Amino acid sequence: MTTDHNAPTDTESSVVVDVAKAEPGEATEAAPGEFQEILLEVGPGGGRKQRFQGQLLGQARSYTTDGVELTQVYLSRKDKYVVHRRISEWSDFAAMSWITDWRKNWRDIFDINEQVWADYTVEVVESFADLAGRIPTKIYRSLVDMTQHPQTEDLDI
Repeated sequence: MTTDHNAPTDTESSVVVDVAKAEPGEATEAAPGEFQEILLEVGPGGGRKQRFQGQLLGQARSYTTDGVELTQVYLSRKDKYVVHRRISEWSDFAAMSWITDWRKNWRDIFDINEQVWADYTVEVVESFADLAGRIPTKIYRSLVDMTQHPQTEDLDI
C-alpha cells in the first residue's frame, strides 16, 4: 500500500502529546520530557524490533479508504526525529472475526492496538523541518505549537 501523507484523510483522530500516555510495551515509565527506552516493531507483522532512547512527541490515527494508519513521532537522545508507522489495509481485517464479535464491543472494530498483521516502518529524520509533509498535519501542527509556546503557562489572573 502506498500512502500520500500530504493527501487529506477521511478522518484523523486527536493527537497525544503526553509521554506518560505511551502504549504499554512501547516505552518504559518516565516523567514527561525525560528520555526512556523505546522499543518499536518493524517489518511485516512487526516481527523485528528496534530500540533507542527517546521520548514520544505525538501520535495520530488516520482512517482512510485504504485502511488504518497509526503514526507516532519520537525525539531521540541525539536530537533526531523518529517516525514510526503502523499501517493496516482494510483487506487485512478478518471479516468473520469482527462480524461475529461486533455485538460484544463494536468500538473494537476500529482499534488497531492488537493487530499484528500490520506493516510497521521506522524512518529517522535529521531535522524538525524535514518532518513537514512526512507526518499527519495534526501531529506537525501540535509539534510546531509545542516548540513556540511553553507546555505549561502560569497565568497571573
